Amino acid sequence: MTARPYRGYRVYAYIALARLFHALDLDLQQPDLFEQAPARIENAAERVSKEEILHAIRSNSHMTDKVLAYLVEQGYATVRGDEHGYDVRITVQGVDHLKRYHALYHEMYAHELDGHYRYTGAPGWLR
Repeated sequence: MTARPYRGYRVYAYIALARLFHALDLDLQQPDLFEQAPARIENAAERVSKEEILHAIRSNSHMTDKVLAYLVEQGYATVRGDEHGYDVRITVQGVDHLKRYHALYHEMYAHELDGHYRYTGAPGWLR
């Protein structure tokens, strides 16, 4: 049995940020992205739970907490608890960060992403 390689929380943070952006149903390349993003964030049609982030990064709750803490600390996401669990949303700063660095992260973490999605294939929202 081969050991599962450890992936640092930054690759997971990128995956989580891309998943949160996907919930906005926007395109990173659209010209009016920063005009559309605040309204979509405020009135999000899709709720992203902490458990969905856990499944997206395919890790344990400790790593999920670490990733979410990093995203909140950097101002890229918000986490609000309510009677249904946790509501995780990307911020405008998170959208800006993802727009600027998406291609770089995708290239930089190509090996880790290939290993992460080896058996299931990368979701369309991560491309």
